[in-house]
Amino acid sequence: MSLSHAQSQTSTTTQDIFNQLLEDVKVINNKATSSHFSMLEIELHQAFAAAERECMRKLLEQFDWDYPVFQSGNKTYRRASRNNKRYMTLAGEVELERTLYRTSRNGPTHCPLELNAGLIEGFWTPQAAKQTIHLVSLLTPVECENVFKEFGLMSPSKSSIARLPKSLSERWENKRLSHELELLNQYEIPADAAFFAVSLDGVMLSTRYAQVLPGDSRWAEACCGTVSYFNSQGELLNTQYLARMPERHKKTLKEQLSMHFDAIRERRPELQVVKIADGARDNWTFLDGELPGGECVLDFYHASQHLNEAMQIIYGKNSIEARSNHKKYRAILLDDKKGITKVINHLKYQQRKGVSHKKLQTEITYFNRHKSRCHYAKLKEQNKPIGSGIVESACKTVVQMRLKRSGQHWNDDGGQAILTFRALLLSKQLNAAWKRVEKFYHRPIETPQNVVKMRVD
Repeated sequence: MSLSHAQSQTSTTTQDIFNQLLEDVKVINNKATSSHFSMLEIELHQAFAAAERECMRKLLEQFDWDYPVFQSGNKTYRRASRNNKRYMTLAGEVELERTLYRTSRNGPTHCPLELNAGLIEGFWTPQAAKQTIHLVSLLTPVECENVFKEFGLMSPSKSSIARLPKSLSERWENKRLSHELELLNQYEIPADAAFFAVSLDGVMLSTRYAQVLPGDSRWAEACCGTVSYFNSQGELLNTQYLARMPERHKKTLKEQLSMHFDAIRERRPELQVVKIADGARDNWTFLDGELPGGECVLDFYHASQHLNEAMQIIYGKNSIEARSNHKKYRAILLDDKKGITKVINHLKYQQRKGVSHKKLQTEITYFNRHKSRCHYAKLKEQNKPIGSGIVESACKTVVQMRLKRSGQHWNDDGGQAILTFRALLLSKQLNAAWKRVEKFYHRPIETPQNVVKMRVD
């Protein structure tokens, strides 16, 4: 179906647009008895999309200026050129004339239309950009391109889609701390929260750079953090996700978690805190040393894995005795208030009996080092979490499912662009964050109080 008003550059009134839409709908209705409904549905969708593009074009024209000279504030804007430009809207691309101005000879140009309307990266309307960021946080640019084409409205190219998160992330990172602090202040902590849990973990990621530290391979550890809220019955209420590209000692992620921790303690000092991680020393240097107070918990499932390794050493790999003793002492570790002591005593007893394998001493050292973090029976009584499943799930959901697709290799800027907005999306904070993104671009020139239109003879 060919639409006569698809991209008209002539002066068209709003009434003309709706008259044309009515004509198109009549044509479609007249074909109802002779055409397949599926094709009519597509044609009707295209007719409304075409009308929406024309309405959007007229709406955008209202944000443009076309004066030889005008003043705004203490600046004088002189017309440099007037030409056509295409913009991406929710209904697809529209083309219209816009005027460019300069405030100094050979200086940079300013586009009132783009600044007044808050168009993003000189191409996207705000909501078109937001939908694209939402989708590219979930899918690759090629997949996004195909999805948009299937929807039959806007259809940006995969290269335009790929550039957008990088451009926005660069602006976001320039003032990341202030953005995150504002989001924290806006975030509503669940009213029935009784305690919150802080966790962090890492996931290996294929990178485009050769090294993070001397001797490193192309694989490097991206990192995830979570802040989760629970009620007094131990039910998970909400989770905020954080994710960063590989960085030594997870420096930025730890700064983010510290900021969350301090903000929560300031706003809700009555909330108890649980700090959960696997046995990595660096994790506990941070959780124990930089986040004061609270309950420290070694992830139970990692503890169980180390217990299983010890039993395999003592009773033989894959033996019935190893399996039965692992099951027995796993239950003791989980349910007995003195479980960790009994586990350590049993391992030491087996060592004295003659099991002198170095790996057994390694496991004994592991449990001794984390003894104060293994009070699982007490934690269960208090309905507090004993596992780091939330942050491990975050590693998979935030990083692996998007950044570890077949053939993908990432540099820091490209990977962080995806992780930032994907974490915000999964934390249900993208809408709040988008209000700050729009401020990057919405810098109106036209203000009725101080604009003086000037004629040039």
